[in-house]
Amino acid sequence: MSVVQKAIETQLKNIQTKTGKSLEELGKIAQASGLTKHGELREFFKRELGLGHGDANALVHAILNSD
Repeated sequence: MSVVQKAIETQLKNIQTKTGKSLEELGKIAQASGLTKHGELREFFKRELGLGHGDANALVHAILNSD
């Protein structure tokens, strides 16, 4: 595993700890929001979960690429 991939995994674990929700649960929240664009979802998570820009961005990237 590359250093970058390990850092991304660590960031995603930290997001799950901060929110108290699994990636699957966060994905369902994203789906339920009705938003589909990366930027819209990023702003949604920043607003609704209090995530910083980088965490929200990484989360949306993981969710959108997990299909």
